[in-house]
Amino acid sequence: MLIIGEKLNSTIPKVRKAIKEKDEAFVHELAQKQTEAGADLLDINTAMEDEVNDMQWIVETVQQVVNTPLCIDSTNPKAIEKGLETAQGRVMINSISMEKARLEGMLPLALDAKCELVALATDDKGIPKTVDERLAITGRLIDILEKNSFPLEKLYIDPLVLPLAVSNDTALIFYRSLTEIKQRYGVKTISGLSNVSHSLPQRRLINRYFLANCMNLGMDAAILDPLDAQIMTAIMVTNLLINKDRFSRKFLQSYRSGNIEG
Repeated sequence: MLIIGEKLNSTIPKVRKAIKEKDEAFVHELAQKQTEAGADLLDINTAMEDEVNDMQWIVETVQQVVNTPLCIDSTNPKAIEKGLETAQGRVMINSISMEKARLEGMLPLALDAKCELVALATDDKGIPKTVDERLAITGRLIDILEKNSFPLEKLYIDPLVLPLAVSNDTALIFYRSLTEIKQRYGVKTISGLSNVSHSLPQRRLINRYFLANCMNLGMDAAILDPLDAQIMTAIMVTNLLINKDRFSRKFLQSYRSGNIEG
């Protein structure tokens, strides 16, 4: 499963402060720690300050110390464009949707870059409440991308999970949406984990079990905190249980190195 580190996000107060003060050492350390913990990509979000200029600064700053690919995260096409212009190597766009303004702004960038793309199962009416509505939006998005020759093997659909604090069935709706999207459209799926546990205690515990369930249903990528050793252990153990760790090599290696968190 593709692990996207979530920590370089300006909605986090310490990160927002570092971006505002152009604290390179802080950004360097956070980029290095996430990479060392096993992140395959690093999510970059600068929405809370001078978004476009800050995007250029943080991309350049991160790539001074790591070669980890970047996930450029914004609702602002200009910020996405700046991130794509600045970044070296593999890049992911996060995200496009069926919201009219976002679709019109992001589609040309995605078609030009032909890079990995996160697409949200939402439109101008907001996040759908039902599985069928999410499938319908996904189908419309895929039709548009196919008609414009976007390579669907680079597409990741996020069915969008709402907080359990809002309704007890939100995780179940996500699971069903994820399963149906994979079966019907054959595309990859992704989730940002933290929303499911919003406003509840023991958030990391909820996130871990939610992730394990999603992996068992075939989810391909997750935006998460790679510095949470227990969630990284959950990924490794789940891979073992679903036959994605041949001969238990990674599990045994981690066990012998003392890196398993119980």
